[in-house]
Amino acid sequence: MREGYADYANVPSIIGIIVARRLATLHELQTVYSYRDALDMAEIIVVQNYNEWLAMENGRNG
Repeated sequence: MREGYADYANVPSIIGIIVARRLATLHELQTVYSYRDALDMAEIIVVQNYNEWLAMENGRNG
């Protein structure tokens, strides 16, 4: 966790990130999706975050 940022205290980070990004509900993660599915969702979030950051950086640098 980076200094000054909050972290999830009562759920694993991967679950918190997926639910916060609305890729799945907590109920869905508990009943429908597998751990592998959760890892795939987390990968999607990481790649999307990186691509958005890269686009922002490219926009700044012309």
